Amino acid sequence: MVAVMLVATVIVAVYVALIAMHVLAIRGGAAANERYRPRIARWLAGHDERRRGRAERDAVHRLAAGTLDRASYRSAMAALAAQDAVEHPIELPKTKM
Repeated sequence: MVAVMLVATVIVAVYVALIAMHVLAIRGGAAANERYRPRIARWLAGHDERRRGRAERDAVHRLAAGTLDRASYRSAMAALAAQDAVEHPIELPKTKM
């Protein structure tokens, strides 16, 4: 019985380590084939994306409801865009000259 629990613990530890490695690779922007990424790793790595999406959605709802003026909405969207630019910089391919 103890041997079975030990084997199960080792398997779980390896699985958690692999998921953590995938999460770090996804957040780091490493290119990889999407089908080899565990769903839970994509879900864990996408937490910041969901947070920014909620902030944008809330700002749009407040603008539509009239509780947020246009200038405040634009500054909120500019702050979200600046944060996104820092976290996900655009990488352009090098030109061949």
